[in-house]
Amino acid sequence: MARKTKAEAEQTRHRIIECARMVFNRSGVNNTSLEEVAQAANVTRGAVYWHFKNKADLFQAVRAQTGRLLKLNSSSTGDALQRLQSGLLNALHRLESDAEARATFEVMLWKCEYVGEFTAVRNDLMKSGQDFLDEVTALYSEAHKNKILRPDVVPEIAGLETFFFFTGLIKIWLTTQSHSVIQRHTTAAIESHIAAKRTIIARKRN
Repeated sequence: MARKTKAEAEQTRHRIIECARMVFNRSGVNNTSLEEVAQAANVTRGAVYWHFKNKADLFQAVRAQTGRLLKLNSSSTGDALQRLQSGLLNALHRLESDAEARATFEVMLWKCEYVGEFTAVRNDLMKSGQDFLDEVTALYSEAHKNKILRPDVVPEIAGLETFFFFTGLIKIWLTTQSHSVIQRHTTAAIESHIAAKRTIIARKRN
């Protein structure tokens, strides 16, 4: 019986998270009350507070369930620049194919003000951004060591350029309609961005 109760509680928590994602995406985080989330999930407001301390805690749960978008796939193959390109393309593909991830990141990037109780959320997002920047910079450093990075490209600066490029691309991508000019050419833009940093000799070999 206790197991069933625990399972039911987990189902309720999951339903609250799913409904919060939907309501946040529709109305924006700051304009949404926990009462509205409770109504959407068909539970009491007390049930929401049983599982989550406040709205920021609930938002973090929505984000945690989706996972990180800015994370490179360590299982990809090829040289450092090929792995970087593959990681960026895989993240973009996830937005195209995973409706929940798309909704979550649209909320994170466009429909939340990171003030007040959400300051800690902002700090957590910045930490994820720094982790992504570190991953990208490490790949550029590997490319530099293996002499496939253009001699005039500094890995740390290249890492920042890609961080700015990709986060801006994702934010704009999320606001455009499917099959728009922007969405149709994002893959080519990513490939061009990486190719521009490769040595001419390495390009000829490829």
